[in-house]
Order: sequence, then C-alpha cells, then structure tokens
Amino acid sequence: MLRAALKLSALAGLAVSSPAQAKGIFDILAQTSEAAQPPDYVPYKHTVDVTVSGSKGDEVHEPLSAKLRIDPSQPPGERVTVLDRSSEARGEMEKALREMIEEIEDEDRSPAAQAQSFWCNAGGVVPSPDDFTLIEERPDLARLRPSPERMVSLFMQTGDRELDGKERSMAKKLSDRLEGEIVFDKPTGRMRSAAFNITRPMTVLLIAKIHDMKMEQGCSVAPNGHAYVSDFSMDVRVKALGQDITNVMELTVGDLEPITPAGTAQKG
Repeated sequence: MLRAALKLSALAGLAVSSPAQAKGIFDILAQTSEAAQPPDYVPYKHTVDVTVSGSKGDEVHEPLSAKLRIDPSQPPGERVTVLDRSSEARGEMEKALREMIEEIEDEDRSPAAQAQSFWCNAGGVVPSPDDFTLIEERPDLARLRPSPERMVSLFMQTGDRELDGKERSMAKKLSDRLEGEIVFDKPTGRMRSAAFNITRPMTVLLIAKIHDMKMEQGCSVAPNGHAYVSDFSMDVRVKALGQDITNVMELTVGDLEPITPAGTAQKG
C-alpha cells in the first residue's frame, strides 16, 4: 500500500490529465450486493470428491477417498449416492465420511442450511469498512480481513440463526483466536477464496485441546453466475488423553447439473 501511495503522489505532481480513479472494493460490493446475493437453496446436483486422512499417536490412518453425487432436491435419506470409495479405510476415517453424509441427509437440514455451505459469500450485511479491514487492493482483486464477530460467523457457517449453548461457547473461544482473510474478485465483487486459522490453542473439552486448526476454500462460478465452494480443506490437530490426533478433510465440488422442475428447487 505504501508503494502505491508513493506512486500516486508522484503522479499527482505531473501536469498531465489522468483517467478517473477506479472503484474501490467496498464501492463495488455495495453496488453489486443485490445481484451478488445467491439463492437460499442449491439449484444443482453436484459431485463431491472426498479425501479423509489423519493419525492418532503413532498410528497413521489409512486415507479414505470417496466420490459422492448429491441431489439437494431429494428428501432426507435420498440426497447422497456413493459413486465410488476406497474399500480399505476403516475406523476414524470411515466415521468421518459417515458423519459427513449424515449431516447432508439430516432431516432438519433446510434448503437454506444446504445453501449456506454451498455458496461462496461473506454472509450477513454487505462487507464495509465497519466490519472488514482492507489488507491489499489491486486492479484484479482485493484482500479483506473480517472483524472477529464476522470471522467467527463465517468460520462456523452459522449465518443469522441463533446459536445453541455449545456453539456459543465455541464462538466465544474463537473470537480472540481466529485470523483470516477473504479474497474478492474485481470488478465483479465475487468471492475468490477464504482462509482462516487459529492463532493459539483452545480447550474444547476437559480432556482435549486444539493446537492447530486451518480452513481454506476456493470458489468457482456456477452456471447462474454465483460463486460456489469448489475446493475446501479442513486441517485439525488435537491433543487428547496424552495423544496427538490429526484429522484432514479435503473436498472438491464439480459436475454441476441444474435440478429439473420435478425437484424442489424451482427458483431458477
């Protein structure tokens, strides 16, 4: 930013005309906010490639890979089809995949909740200098740091809903431990990526302490013009009962297919 400021100062001293100043990212986000708001449902069937790996103490778990086809328009219990998976993985890796599928199939998981984890967006009100700090701005992109409250909401994907007791406890601990940034495209205002991590350990249970936790996501543009989460990774390192435990989940989302009118997502 200092180099850019010095360059602008030098140009200001020249007795020549200059083009109009390009719009800043906050102006772009404000002007595109209505059009940039994605649907509150997922209008596409899609494929998710999953890789789960980890370790417990000296034992390294056999990685598990799976390919899932997800149809958000189907009723609970019928949304996920397992197209392929590695057969040798067992134990914790099998449990992680099962819990992921159960979350998708949860009967209480509304279309809006599905959308919350599918679309790339900053959630809440339009990002502004009130709750985002500009880290870097270039002609093609801008990097912003969310406020602690906004960062916790994005990291936990809570949206505007009321948190339960466990979530409030987690949010309180994360509020002064999270750091991260969101990258926005210019001039479209779409999200390109986001990355968050904790800066110091946090106790989550009386017997467990999280020493490291990182989340990264990359975005691609869906056929309707909105950015969706095309790449996601979560890396967690915990110490519990004297043992070091690692869990890594990596997802790649693609093969988007519009849901037909026979499905529940009818809004386009």
